[in-house]
Amino acid sequence: MGDPTESEIECEEQLESDGEGNLATECKEPESENGEEPTTEGEKQPESESDEAPTTEDKEQPETENGEAPTTEGEKESETENGEAPTTEEEEQRESGDEENLANACERQQEYETEENLVIEGEEQLETDNEENLAIDCEEEEEPKIEENLEVDCEEEFYIEGEELVAEEEEQLESNIEEEEQLESNIEEEKQLESNIEEELVTEGEEQEELASEKKSAPKCKRIASPRADYNGIPIRTVGEIGNIDFSMLDDSPNELDGFTQMSTNVGLELPTRESHQGRSYYMYFGDIDNDRPRNSLKEMNSYKEYRDDWGRPLPSMNTKLSNYVYASDEIIKVQNFTVATVLSEDYNPDARNGVVTYYYAGGRPGRSSHQIGNGLVIAYGGKENDSAKKQSGDMPILKLYKNEKTHELVAYAAVLDSGRSYVQGYLKIKMSLTNERKGRIKVSMKYLNLTTSHPYTNIGYSAHMDIGGRHTDSRMYSLGDNKGLYFHEKNMRDGQDYYLYFFYNGYANHPAAMRATNNPQLKPFDSSGSDRKALFFYELNAPSIPDPGKDVMYPYTYHPAWALRWEPQVQEPDTVREFNLEITVSNRPDVPVEVELDNDGEYTDEGYRITGTWNNQEKEADYVELYYKVDDGEPQKFAHEENPSVNTDESWGYTIPVDEVKKGLDHDISVYAVTVFLADGEKLQSNIETIKIRPELTIEERVFGVDGKVPTEVAPGETLKYEILVDSGYIPDDKGTYGQFTISQKYDPHLESPTDLKVTDENGKEIGTATYNVNEIVATLDTNPEVLRSTKVKFTFNAKVKEGAAEEDFVVSQATATGKYSTGDEVNQTSNEVKTKISGGLKFVSAPGVIGFGEKLKISSRTKTYQLIQFDESLSVKDSRALSRNPSWMMTAKLVKPLTGKKNEDSTLDGLYYRYGGNVSTLTEDASALVYKKKTTGTEEINISNEWTPEGDGLYLEVPAGTAKADAYDGTVQWILQNVPVNE
Repeated sequence: MGDPTESEIECEEQLESDGEGNLATECKEPESENGEEPTTEGEKQPESESDEAPTTEDKEQPETENGEAPTTEGEKESETENGEAPTTEEEEQRESGDEENLANACERQQEYETEENLVIEGEEQLETDNEENLAIDCEEEEEPKIEENLEVDCEEEFYIEGEELVAEEEEQLESNIEEEEQLESNIEEEKQLESNIEEELVTEGEEQEELASEKKSAPKCKRIASPRADYNGIPIRTVGEIGNIDFSMLDDSPNELDGFTQMSTNVGLELPTRESHQGRSYYMYFGDIDNDRPRNSLKEMNSYKEYRDDWGRPLPSMNTKLSNYVYASDEIIKVQNFTVATVLSEDYNPDARNGVVTYYYAGGRPGRSSHQIGNGLVIAYGGKENDSAKKQSGDMPILKLYKNEKTHELVAYAAVLDSGRSYVQGYLKIKMSLTNERKGRIKVSMKYLNLTTSHPYTNIGYSAHMDIGGRHTDSRMYSLGDNKGLYFHEKNMRDGQDYYLYFFYNGYANHPAAMRATNNPQLKPFDSSGSDRKALFFYELNAPSIPDPGKDVMYPYTYHPAWALRWEPQVQEPDTVREFNLEITVSNRPDVPVEVELDNDGEYTDEGYRITGTWNNQEKEADYVELYYKVDDGEPQKFAHEENPSVNTDESWGYTIPVDEVKKGLDHDISVYAVTVFLADGEKLQSNIETIKIRPELTIEERVFGVDGKVPTEVAPGETLKYEILVDSGYIPDDKGTYGQFTISQKYDPHLESPTDLKVTDENGKEIGTATYNVNEIVATLDTNPEVLRSTKVKFTFNAKVKEGAAEEDFVVSQATATGKYSTGDEVNQTSNEVKTKISGGLKFVSAPGVIGFGEKLKISSRTKTYQLIQFDESLSVKDSRALSRNPSWMMTAKLVKPLTGKKNEDSTLDGLYYRYGGNVSTLTEDASALVYKKKTTGTEEINISNEWTPEGDGLYLEVPAGTAKADAYDGTVQWILQNVPVNE
């Protein structure tokens, strides 16, 4: 063995702290002791123990167990669960065995008892028990002999979790193991130090301690640890090759990429085409895509050069150093600009410009224009929840891209760089997957591995400066309502179809927490500069949303429409992963649910409550439509199932809800809706909900009676009418609501005198309210303490006399109104029937005699003497104009108010004044009246009673008994009395 100082190796290694990662070393090694020149990449490699020469990237690869040479793009693929390995574009499948095989470009293949494998790119493969790989990319002069073992004395650079010690030049590797164990080797007198990787400590400027045992010469190495968080992140120049970066912490399982193909060029993953697409194509896509492209340009993989976008742009090779790729700034594809690209239909000229539609300004190229700010994904860091962003991420170049055309998934792995492209702040995985084929709904699942220790809180923002197909300021933003999301609707794109774009930020796991919008799009989501916070997005990590204006209401941002979403700020420890999701839909039309109409004229039948209406299906792809009803707070009940529904046709439906579900006399709310069912994806699209409120109908009835208890159609002045108003709410005793503030009122007819006997009672006669009267109105008010149960029937009564001067042929009109608000909040306002009673004129005197005479100078006779009426100045006449339908009748009597008294001698009187009617004679006295006339009215003609007065017939006469008369002049007073009474003919 030579002097240890003769061997110098400069290498870059990546060491994973958990002892199970890959250590990549790039070495330059001097001549070996035998003086032979070492081989380099691309040259012939030394043979392994099996006498077979291992191959490099440019050489033939060793065969696997099935005899086929595995191929990778810069890295090895693991075997899938079903025995099939994921493929990479332009490469063959590689199948591995139960243990991993590693290519060693510097040394022979050897199995270590420590179960750690050293992989040297371009050299031999080393197989171990624990399947841990150490990759070394070397240039060396000579293959060392098996009997020799090189002990590595390294100057290395790596990062320890929780410490900020970085050796940026040359560092010495120090072991924390107090008693180092030496491994037995087949090589005489050589020992290797077993390193405890999990407890490995690197300090800047320290030298490695000499081992107690004899050591051989060690190459000087510069080593790169596997990702470990540091204050600003990992320096980009220390990361090494892209193919050696470990993204496993971002995966859900080791087999997550089974069935995926690694892509070497960046193109979109086309979504399944359906009839509803009407010739359009849709792609999940990362990076820029120029909306000026013709449709046919997407077939040309080199067209990215002409359009200066990312469609067809090559992805980085796996053996490319991250720093080299990043610093070639024009080559990177930015993962933060994920999108769903729309290619216009075949109706649009395939060679015409503007055949592609996306939504990022400018023209779909934010990453390669001056408008990246305000577009895409950003990760922010702060000291507390309500902190402003202390820093925000920069570019996020895609390092690996995978697709699965069967499951419609596109997966990108990217580095999250700082704004100066000096540090890797973390790694990001974005998976775009189709979750609903019919609706075209895309789930964007994002996972971020944090590699900084500068601030405890992280948050994620996503923003878009809108420019839909070049319309820019004409892009109009609407709300989905209830903070469900936002959408854009652009009518009549260049292919004649509409364009709908939805961003949903509720209803799934790890969804956004807030949305803000502005007309000032030159902002990152968490920029906090500027005094007007209204013009900013999220000036704090937890800044609130702007108000949701309501479903289908347009947001007032039309100058430079831009919006941003944020998730919840969280404490994210270094070397940990957090997940956040977003869901997007792009379509040529929105979902159109079935439309339902519910008639308002439902009715109770003996079987229950009958409801009817129509429904109209709008979806051609619908398999069937189901109709549901719900009563009150009950469970929805399906009552119709219509398969293969017609489109745009009103279909009638009807159903009787069982009576036990809608008991009459109680409140019920009945709702009806329909569901469109799509069997292909199990989607159910609900219609509008139509609701009717069933309320027992309040009835109010007014009735009027005469004094005889009968219902009059006519009334005469002076007659009394009896009024009765009945209120029935329609509720049954099971209902516990009350009338609340409830009144019964009516306008008071001016033909009536003031009412009397006002009462408000229940059906049992118990008073339950009070009534008041003014000149124009009469009002009854129900009691409120206690309140009256609304199942109570209310009765309001009063009497009213028709005024004597009431004009004939006029009507007495009455109509009551019940108004109020039940205790349940339902209002009532119901008017009764109208009651009209005609004023007929009545029964009255037309005339009556003022003077009646029996003669003058009568002789006094010694015998009883009769004297006939010989004069009267007016006829005794009556007119009855009452309605014959009332069967009117009347009679007249006469009474002596003042007896016949002598004028000279007042003590002298005559008692003999009689009235004869129909053969009956009656004496007129002060105490007794005589029947003069009676009649049942058969017409309205005038009745002249005095026409019947004759000496032999009806009329008054005077009979003076013998010896009672004295010479004198006598006078007296007779009262004629007209009465409305029933008579018997």
